Amino acid sequence: MGQNYCLTADLDTLEISERVRYISIPTTSLEEVSNYDGVPPFLGKKTSKRLRAIFFPYEVDDGVITRKFARTFISKCKHLRLLDLSWGCFEELPSSICNLKQLRALNLSESKRLKMLPDTICELQSLLVLDIGGCLELCELPKNMNRLVSLRFLYITTKQKSLQETGIQYLENLHFLGLEACDNLQVLFEGTCQLTHLRKLDIRNCRGPLSLPFGELVALESLNIASCKLALTSKNKSNFPLNLRVLVIDKSEQVMELLRCLEESACTLESFSIYDCPSLTAIPEWLPNHTHLGLIHLIRCPNLSFMPQGIRSLTALKELCIEHCGELSKRCELETGEDWNIIAHVPRIELDLIEVQWTDD
Repeated sequence: MGQNYCLTADLDTLEISERVRYISIPTTSLEEVSNYDGVPPFLGKKTSKRLRAIFFPYEVDDGVITRKFARTFISKCKHLRLLDLSWGCFEELPSSICNLKQLRALNLSESKRLKMLPDTICELQSLLVLDIGGCLELCELPKNMNRLVSLRFLYITTKQKSLQETGIQYLENLHFLGLEACDNLQVLFEGTCQLTHLRKLDIRNCRGPLSLPFGELVALESLNIASCKLALTSKNKSNFPLNLRVLVIDKSEQVMELLRCLEESACTLESFSIYDCPSLTAIPEWLPNHTHLGLIHLIRCPNLSFMPQGIRSLTALKELCIEHCGELSKRCELETGEDWNIIAHVPRIELDLIEVQWTDD
């Protein structure tokens, strides 16, 4: 029965069954598609009206997802729950997007030509997921994003300097916020914030310096900072998230400063990962205070020279991965390393891509 509801179609598929609700289009280019005018033929048939989801499992070439493609799907398929227009080659999203009242997820990621979103997108009050990451030409977000009252997941690339006027700070149900390649962004928002359910913040490739209202993100549990420069003032240093469970820092020259911000934090960390940070010269002395730590990854941090003695007390630690960390890698060698006795209690240890100790306990 499932096969009746789900279908893998091509851009030149002529017709679909009226029972089909979910379509996957694995076509990646127009090379083997003849007479394509920007719209799959099956969309012109009445049987497409009841479609619930359309997605592309692979990256598509330029010219596959056109403005005509987007406009036709939006006008013909009023009952869509998921619409995947990633890698689109249109500059504007049709304002008729607001007609998709039941839409739950909209993927516009990697649409390199997309310059603006219509204000009507804010009328999608059932929308749970909005992905506009990798839209490098997107000038700004609509000013009434706060009307997306159901939104749980938001991933953004924008040319804006501030998101203050977008209203995203009032999205009470938002659980995940991602920022990628927002080169001009300096201020997330200031003042009143109602992101009381935001659990995860992911910031990548933002030149900054970017000011973040850490003190307002009272529910934040996971923080991922990659290739970014943050504006670290005395105020936001003292308001750094206190209840983090997952911390990932990647390619940061501020790594030591960021770690000092956590010195007075509650002892809640369960996962601690640092990648590609030559400026990391010492594992923080406070790390052993986080007795719930189950995972530590130290990858390509060549200036680490020893493991703190306190690591021995981390009885909940199940996995330790050390890769190309200079002197530290040598000191943690199986049985012969000077720091082996400090880490020997850890069930799973990977050292320079070799599993030197790997058990299920």
